[in-house]
Amino acid sequence: MNKILKLSAFALLSVSLTACSEAAVKNVSLDDVNNKDLPPIHEDYSSNWWKDQPNGNADTNMDWNGEGWILSANEVSNGVAIADIKTGNVVKYFQSSGTPHHVHLNKEQTWAFATQRYGTSVLAINMETLESHDINFPGFEDAPAPQHLTFSHDGKYAFTSLNGVGAVGMIDATTAKLVKVFKDVGKKPRDLNVTPDGKKLFVSLQAESFITVIDIETGETRYLERTETDYGKGTGSGLDMSNDGKYVAVSNTADNEVAIYDAETEKLLKKIGDIPKPVNVSFMGNTYDLVTGNRNDGSISIIDTEKLKLVKTIKTGAGTNIPYLGPDGYWYTSQNGAGFLTVLDPEDNYKIVRKIWGVQNIHWLAWSPDGSMMFGSNWGDKTLTKIDLTKKKDFRQTIPVGLNPNGIAIKTNVPKDQLLAHQKGNEEEANKIKKASTLVFPEARNVNEEAFLGTCLTCHDIGRIMRNNSKGAEAWTSVVDRMKGNGAKMTDEQRQQIIDYLASDEHKSLSIQTELELELSKQNMDKE
Repeated sequence: MNKILKLSAFALLSVSLTACSEAAVKNVSLDDVNNKDLPPIHEDYSSNWWKDQPNGNADTNMDWNGEGWILSANEVSNGVAIADIKTGNVVKYFQSSGTPHHVHLNKEQTWAFATQRYGTSVLAINMETLESHDINFPGFEDAPAPQHLTFSHDGKYAFTSLNGVGAVGMIDATTAKLVKVFKDVGKKPRDLNVTPDGKKLFVSLQAESFITVIDIETGETRYLERTETDYGKGTGSGLDMSNDGKYVAVSNTADNEVAIYDAETEKLLKKIGDIPKPVNVSFMGNTYDLVTGNRNDGSISIIDTEKLKLVKTIKTGAGTNIPYLGPDGYWYTSQNGAGFLTVLDPEDNYKIVRKIWGVQNIHWLAWSPDGSMMFGSNWGDKTLTKIDLTKKKDFRQTIPVGLNPNGIAIKTNVPKDQLLAHQKGNEEEANKIKKASTLVFPEARNVNEEAFLGTCLTCHDIGRIMRNNSKGAEAWTSVVDRMKGNGAKMTDEQRQQIIDYLASDEHKSLSIQTELELELSKQNMDKE
């Protein structure tokens, strides 16, 4: 007999203690004593709208009226949600054909693109009609598995790493049509960045000892030295480029180091060591300050790329994921394994000045065009968090979007008639999100499976694990330890039970879907 488990249960306490209902938010906002003036946008701030991560909005309008839509890629629900920023009401929910990972808006905000890892396509959403279609990548026997996506600086093209087939897809960002595919890029491409002149594309690879440079016009591919370590198991990771296109940095995760390149000459300048398992790397806005997210030990490492030296490493919180320069000049880090995000002051020796609590494994951050609001995806829950930064005390609202939201994007130029048409909410779409937020599990067949199911609800990695092709206890050990680093609570005994369970491949026979997926599957069967 099946039983229904709701993922919100494990996060209910933290959210209920800190999150405000819409009515409560309105009451608080009437208290002028709680108001504060925002500082001007920091001179080095950049939303990095064109980047694969972290990525924000192309609109930097200081006169933004506070209205628009927010989009969310929900990995375990296998869907994309659009919600109204002002009311939090659902606009539309898209059940996708893959596992939505990140979602990006093009420069004009006319198209949204959601990469569907473990799937075959990128989901393209027309933001004027709210109709969607899949952009497929033909010519491969295996699933292309689009993972990350970036834009050219002029906004004309989007590029997505096809992690499953060692290729990169090029998309016309204004028509949402495939232009071409660059093959033989290397195994498991992940992050990508385009030089400001639109001529070269740098790509990091999770399972190679090099990084790849593609000449976009000719398709010529070059492989740059990265490490002598065997990365065949897929432990390589993130890449970023300084906003002016001068430097490129890539994490050599297994080597505990970051490699720095001159983007013009494509020469390796230096490898910076003593960094604990770096994953994501981010240049802080328009500066040459490079900061790493070290998930394993919950820290960041700061590198001065001009001087090619490590400045310091700071503990920030479990599962530290992506560092950001906020519009106020502070540095923010999202925390995959914690109930808070961390705020640092770079002008005060990188001192931690605040921890914002009441978020659940917050994964991705984004700011409004004027810096008055901050949004975060609660990767361990089924909601987004919206924080009003014009208030002295935390002033937040949770927005239901579906299970395990990862990437988010903000559309701020929604026509007034469209805004009004959706602000009252749509009961049918809201019901879809409720059903997409409820997983249906079978009864656990043994103690190992029970440990797996219970832990995966907390680590928010169930979708990835169910599709992971690792073999044997050794390969699964690193996966389970990553789960633990991302916030999964487990005893040593449970850890071993989960490793043994996954190594046995018993999970391959599990059927885990949302209520909505089951309902749609039944409807399709009835049609046949």
